Amino acid sequence: MAARKYAPPRSWVADGGEWPGGPLRSDAPPYAVVTSSIVSAYRAAAGTRSLRSVAGDAGIDPTSLGRMLNGETVPDVHTVAVLEVALGAPLWPDYPRSHPSRTS
Repeated sequence: MAARKYAPPRSWVADGGEWPGGPLRSDAPPYAVVTSSIVSAYRAAAGTRSLRSVAGDAGIDPTSLGRMLNGETVPDVHTVAVLEVALGAPLWPDYPRSHPSRTS
């Protein structure tokens, strides 16, 4: 399967908002909603830990982690899973499955 092309998640922030807290635009796709929630949960769980410390414990590239945290990229399942282990905290949100931008 070819890699998908996504607009950066942070591009869905509504005017006057900021990444990752939003608010996001009403037409934001589920990947942007989920990514902003993951980044918010990461920041809460990481506390004062450095990005390099968390990335090292997770076995991932700190530059890639930084790009995700800045809303430039969408994390893959592996990244979320190893971050949850490294932080000892859940990151995946319980977002509404009936999000308005979701199509049938």
